[in-house]
This record gives sequence, structure tokens and C-alpha cells, in this order.
Amino acid sequence: MARGIAPSDLVLRCYGYPNRRNKWYGVCLDLNLACEADTAAEMKQKMKGMILSYIETVLDTGDVDSIPDLLTRRAPIFDWVVYYLIKLFNYVPRIPDKRVLFKEFIPFNLATNNC
Repeated sequence: MARGIAPSDLVLRCYGYPNRRNKWYGVCLDLNLACEADTAAEMKQKMKGMILSYIETVLDTGDVDSIPDLLTRRAPIFDWVVYYLIKLFNYVPRIPDKRVLFKEFIPFNLATNNC
């Protein structure tokens, strides 16, 4: 029996922070994608484009059996630790921090594409 798509299946967890070279580094944990940009807004936009491009490429593959593995390609444990540390620091208002958490959403037309 086919499982329906839960709303949480459409949400991709991401984070970003300024690195030592004054660039913003971003990571999408759920697809193991990373990017770098000059500003936080540019990094988020770049990440959104990478996610869309990645998912379109995966769905266009001729090897349909590989699609589930390619869409559940999680980042290494280190990136998850960083994500949850940022999340923890967000709850402590006295710690100034430029790191950001953000979510990207799988476009519904791609998420419901019959493979």
C-alpha cells in the first residue's frame, strides 16, 4: 500500500553561517548539499536553486530504483551536531550568534511527481 506524502516530507532542514573568509556557508542536511555565497540572503537563494536542480535531476534519472536513496541522502553526523548546536544557541538569548537555521520546501509539483 502506497504511503501518502506527509507535510514534513516536503520540508528540508538547512543552516548557514559566516565562515572565516567572510563568506556565508550553507548546508541542506536532508540532501547533503552545501554552498557558499557572499551574503546570507544570497546563500539561501543559492541553496534553494541547488535543491530544486538536485531534485529535478534525481527525478529525471532512468534508474528509478535509485531515486529513494538519492532523495534520502543525509548529511554526515558532524553537520547534524552543528545544526542542533545552532538550534540550542537560539534558545539562549545572551549568546550573540550570526548562524541561522532555515527551511526549504520541496516544490509540491516535484514532490508529487509519479516516478
